[in-house]
Amino acid sequence: MNAMYRDSEGDVWMADPHEPGNYFVGDGDISMPIDKVRERYGPLEVRADGSREFVREEESLEALLRRVVREELDRRFGRVHA
Repeated sequence: MNAMYRDSEGDVWMADPHEPGNYFVGDGDISMPIDKVRERYGPLEVRADGSREFVREEESLEALLRRVVREELDRRFGRVHA
């Protein structure tokens, strides 16, 4: 069994059985690699096999800087990236 991830909006991402390496949210309409999920939503919380709780992942310095810049751009100009 694979780890499950929760993003900053509270959505839970699970391994996509149809596309190995991808994770999906909700009814499977959105499926992407977990690295893309991290880029879009910032640091994730992870629940590994057998665990009952989500634990926040460590965020690299580069990821932190990217997130801060993206949030500041969103604040100043609205959401301009996809």
